[in-house]
Amino acid sequence: MIALVIIFYIVGLLLLVIGVAVYKGKTGLIHYHQRKNVVDHIGFGRAMGRPCAIMGISGIICATMSLFGELWMTVGIIVFFVSIIAMIIVSMTVTKKYNGTIF
Repeated sequence: MIALVIIFYIVGLLLLVIGVAVYKGKTGLIHYHQRKNVVDHIGFGRAMGRPCAIMGISGIICATMSLFGELWMTVGIIVFFVSIIAMIIVSMTVTKKYNGTIF
């Protein structure tokens, strides 16, 4: 269980750091194909950084919940995966808006 908590903290912190970097304008961290037709890089970075940071925060919350027992760990994992699915949908919508296509 401790290994799972450590993994979720690491993944959460990594996603949070990447999300903040993209939000601040480092759109180079996003795959070239997803940003090749983007004109407004500042807006695109802010719109893509938020979902990534939210996924990171969700991972940190999941890891913290896992410390309180097995039931809370299960709830935390469900919350984490639901937030990942929601933020993937948000990221696809942002990519469609700024890039003109998802793929």
